[in-house]
Amino acid sequence: MLIEFKVKGFKNFKEELIFNLGNVNKYSFGEKAIKNETVKTGLVYGINGSGKSNLGIALFDIILHLTDKEKQWHLYNNYLNLFNGVEKAEFTYKFKFEKDIVEYKYLKMDSRYLLEEEFKINNKLITYYNYEKNTFQLNLLGTESLRTDLNGSSNSFIKFVYNNSNPQSIESEIIGKFFKFVENMLFFASLNGNYYQGFKNGDGKISEEIIKAKKLKDFENFLKKAGIEYKLKAVKEGNENKIHCVFDNKSVDFFAIASKGTTSLALFYAWLIRLNEASFVFIDEFDAFYHVDLAKKIVEELLELGIQAILTTHDTTLMSNELLRPDCYFIISDGRIKSLPNITEKELRFAHNLEKMYRAGAFDDGE
Repeated sequence: MLIEFKVKGFKNFKEELIFNLGNVNKYSFGEKAIKNETVKTGLVYGINGSGKSNLGIALFDIILHLTDKEKQWHLYNNYLNLFNGVEKAEFTYKFKFEKDIVEYKYLKMDSRYLLEEEFKINNKLITYYNYEKNTFQLNLLGTESLRTDLNGSSNSFIKFVYNNSNPQSIESEIIGKFFKFVENMLFFASLNGNYYQGFKNGDGKISEEIIKAKKLKDFENFLKKAGIEYKLKAVKEGNENKIHCVFDNKSVDFFAIASKGTTSLALFYAWLIRLNEASFVFIDEFDAFYHVDLAKKIVEELLELGIQAILTTHDTTLMSNELLRPDCYFIISDGRIKSLPNITEKELRFAHNLEKMYRAGAFDDGE
């Protein structure tokens, strides 16, 4: 699991932002939202322009050079922070796999070019590469005869080592867990068009995904639980499988009549049927087209899964101890992000109305 993320010099994060998912309290409620003493399901709040979307984009910078999965390069335009002539962005990730801690740190000048990279396991330096000086360190059993000169390229050194060495140690197994986690990270959004990063490749139409998985009836029931009653059937149109809504003896393409909210819900469902394969999911403005009851159901669905999920939202009605717990709600503002218990002197308990406290300014220190 991801337990901490730091970013500096990237987009609107001029100073270092620290997103700590491992600083949890000993609450006796909301236990499904926590796993291995780490936030498993969390909501991030912030005004427009506070950095909610950029947080997700920054988190997923890691997939650009470590994976061959789907990438949205346009999200990384205007890469560096524009203040004070920043010339590099710095990213630091801390993961926990069982009892082992992996720290991965790198510097970039833009989305494609690494300047420096460092990889540690339990505070032991495993790999280090300085791309400007072409110097390195490598401390991994079984790599003694590995050619280590990257010949001036900006390819990831830890990825090169992983792909070109034979695992012969516990540390190699931990590196494998790290790469599996990163390979299965997923970012998606529907507010400004449906798009995703990581996890897989290709466009993948929603209808095709649902029909191929033989989940059409389940999708129909999923919509019904959300208060949307359609009778659905699969229709072959040319080379495409499409979902149709049936009305008496007629049918029409589901996406031709579905509202924006229902379309967004279909996108979520298309991912939901595969989310147990993911390691970490970030959904930006996940409830932009949902009413509050539906948004709650989405969070409840994620709580039942084993994956780590972070969602951004503006809906304060979701800020409830009956849904999550105080240390799973975060506020991002002025280049900082903190959970509710860390921005109030009050000892938060189950009986507290978090939304009411938020509206009354009890968490203003985080804004």
